[in-house]
Amino acid sequence: MILASQLVFFTCIWITLMPNASAVAEIKTSHPRCSSSMEQTRKQESRMRKEDSTKVWPLKYKQILHIEDHDFAMRPGFGGSPVPVGIDVQVESIDSISEVDMDFTMTFYLRHYWKDERLAFPSKTNKSMTFDHRLIEKIWVPDIFFVHSKRSFIHDTTVENIMLRVHPDGNVLFSVRITVSAMCFMDFSRFPLDTQNCSLELESYAYNEEDLMLYWKHGNKSLNTDEHISLSQFFIEEFSASSGFAFYSSTGWYNRLFINFVLRRHIFFFVLQTYFPAMLMVMLSWVSFWIDRRAVPARVSLGITTVLTMSTILSGVSASMPQVSYIKAVDVYLWVSSLFVFLSVIEYAAVNYLTTVEERKRFKKTGKIPRMYSIEATEAMAFDGCYHDCKTDMDQTSFSLHSEEDALQGRCIGHLSADSPRIKRRKSLGEQISDFLITARTELFLFAFPHCLVLKTAMPKKARPAGDGKEEGPVPKQVKVEAACGPSPLNFDSPSGLFESFISPIKTETFFKEFWEQKPLLIQRDDPALATYYQSLFRLSDLESLCSWGIYYGRDVNVCRYVQGKKKVFNKDGRVHFLQLRQDFDQKRATIQFHQPQRFKDELWRVQEKLECYFGSLVGSNVYITPAGAQGLPPHYDDVEVFILQLEGEKHWRLYQPAVPLAREYSVEAEDRIGRPTHEFTLKPGDLLYFPRGTIHQADTPEGLAHSTHLTISTYQRSSWGDFLLDTISGLVFDTAKADMALRAGIPRQLLLQVESTAVATKLSGFLRMLADRMEGTKELHSPDMKEDFAMNRLPPYYTGDRAELVVPGGELPGLDSTVRLQFRDHVVLTVGPNQDLSDETQGRMVYVYHSLQNRRDTHMMGNETESHGLRFPLSYMDALKQIWNSSAISVKDLKLTTDEEKQNLVLSLWTECLIQVV
Repeated sequence: MILASQLVFFTCIWITLMPNASAVAEIKTSHPRCSSSMEQTRKQESRMRKEDSTKVWPLKYKQILHIEDHDFAMRPGFGGSPVPVGIDVQVESIDSISEVDMDFTMTFYLRHYWKDERLAFPSKTNKSMTFDHRLIEKIWVPDIFFVHSKRSFIHDTTVENIMLRVHPDGNVLFSVRITVSAMCFMDFSRFPLDTQNCSLELESYAYNEEDLMLYWKHGNKSLNTDEHISLSQFFIEEFSASSGFAFYSSTGWYNRLFINFVLRRHIFFFVLQTYFPAMLMVMLSWVSFWIDRRAVPARVSLGITTVLTMSTILSGVSASMPQVSYIKAVDVYLWVSSLFVFLSVIEYAAVNYLTTVEERKRFKKTGKIPRMYSIEATEAMAFDGCYHDCKTDMDQTSFSLHSEEDALQGRCIGHLSADSPRIKRRKSLGEQISDFLITARTELFLFAFPHCLVLKTAMPKKARPAGDGKEEGPVPKQVKVEAACGPSPLNFDSPSGLFESFISPIKTETFFKEFWEQKPLLIQRDDPALATYYQSLFRLSDLESLCSWGIYYGRDVNVCRYVQGKKKVFNKDGRVHFLQLRQDFDQKRATIQFHQPQRFKDELWRVQEKLECYFGSLVGSNVYITPAGAQGLPPHYDDVEVFILQLEGEKHWRLYQPAVPLAREYSVEAEDRIGRPTHEFTLKPGDLLYFPRGTIHQADTPEGLAHSTHLTISTYQRSSWGDFLLDTISGLVFDTAKADMALRAGIPRQLLLQVESTAVATKLSGFLRMLADRMEGTKELHSPDMKEDFAMNRLPPYYTGDRAELVVPGGELPGLDSTVRLQFRDHVVLTVGPNQDLSDETQGRMVYVYHSLQNRRDTHMMGNETESHGLRFPLSYMDALKQIWNSSAISVKDLKLTTDEEKQNLVLSLWTECLIQVV
């Protein structure tokens, strides 16, 4: 039986290995037990296949994905539209931030999404297939690289961290885990109170925008971060994703994606390690002020110790920072602290020298060795050489001029008796100087050092636009960016001459009759000289020098872009740095809006000062620099009359029908509500555009051209008849109420609680008719608030060189026999207003003379609180002032005042304000 079983077993094995199928069939027929065994084997193999679903028995992955049937060296859809590649990123950690190398290291999961129809495969279950890194080399994948990266690697423990997932329709997900070290352009001017803006930039290396379109797969949600990411020295304030374009002269435009994050430094570490030790060293240096000047070892050793300690702190901070060429906030603190420590050493040297010189003079004068009264050694001299003079009385002392024997000889003189009255000690001149220096420096330090501390630990915050109720930044230093040399095409002889040349070849009469406050005016000029002059007013390259002098986001500069119906603002906090500004301009294609450039550019100051004289209204300006193919602001209308000067490049403009003609408020309008443009054109350098307030407009820079720079000059804000009436009527009502008791009578009881106001309207109409009758009989209409506001906030007169002629009276002193004339006529305002020094019951009228000679150019149109400059005279001086105003020259004796004293008082007051001169 056993032998038969073995025979069957070996026969089955032989059948399995038998290549001849017919022989197998014969043996199967002749051996039924072998046939049954083979059937069981097939069932077992089938069961194993079902249990192991990862095995692909009939086909390999190359056959399913048709890898050998296509050339995967070419991108999907070669020759057609660019292949879209979606990106999303999961940030795992920020490993390190290096200030010395100015870089950061980040680990993250980078996922690519694209569709390659060549990888499509049939599937009944519609399930995807997942592969590891071995398939990557056989198919096409995007060639993403990291711009400005220094080092990067793909993790390979335990195998390369790469995953490829292919769907039946050809959609591909390619995920990889990467660590990258990349540059971060850091600004340490506020260190250690700084905030750093870093970004990791992704871009295709070989495929430009015609072959590959790189985009964030899920928009702003494409960038995800681990909730537990933390750094030792920084708070991570924000993570954001953005996109832009990069241009290479040899290969063209490329899509670029940005992973942006904002880091704010922890301050407490530096307080403990730097600020607090430096403060202690300064306070320790003060100890020398209480040590006697003759204790040389004590004072010198203490001074040198504190100086060396401050040097150690300085070198320690410098060793952990890059060698930048600008001053950091911590440098200011440490160097000021070092200066105080150094001065404490210098003070001792100065006092010791002055005291020694004084004692030598006294010794030469008297020819005597100064006496020393004998006292107990424990009272006279401490072991460290510090002299205790609180219990001794001497006429003169000197340790530096006499030898040790002289000192011993002096001690041999008899002791003072216990009951002897003490002789009051006279301080030498050097000691008096020492006490004065110590007292003065201590008071100065107590006053100055806390302020320095505030300046160094609370650096200036970012500037805010005026009127938002928030803190403003510091006023910038005035910087002059000179215009190009050459004759100006504008006529600056007079305000009217300037405006006529400004709108040339249109005549002034034609402009105000047909266009002013009525319709837009386009003046296109083909004048190379004028285009060159316009370009000299402001250009993109001027921003670099302006940033170096200190300008701030919000107050001086706005960075924004209008995309898909929304305005996005890219302002940072604090001071503007040119590299960051240029990065936003190039990569984010954002518009740079520079506020009130006349504060820095002399030629714009010159133009706007003359225009303010011509219009009798404030004139402001803004510069807009927009990259190609971009738009900065949404459709909107303004509350000012606008003149547009195209300075650089070209700008495509669209004007629409006003929603509110001569609008009093600024407003943004939706594009679906403004209709079709009434005017559409492109401005080129040298062209000028005017449109009245309320005109809806928008502008963009054409694609493929250079950036555009245009200047907006605006005027007539709050300068309507309604504004003038509001300002005038209050003074008129005040004067009428003083003369007419009807206006002083009280209103009916419960008038403010009533709903119906017909009777009240009738009463008010009667009062208004009475005011109108009074107004017609009045020679002068007073609008003190508007006049004062204009004089207080306008530009000072344009000058070159010394400003003395505006603030220091010059020439001959006026007298009764002098002839005087008014100067700076366009910068002086004469008005009548109430006397603020008196109470309401006795309030009288005064004549006010406001002028702008002492106004500050650097605060023009910035919303800062300013003070008015001028004079105040009794109302009886009004006629005399009108004489000076209305005549080219007038004798002081001819002024319509009662006494010569009043005449001389008037002209002297005007002369001290530089408003008149003797002719």
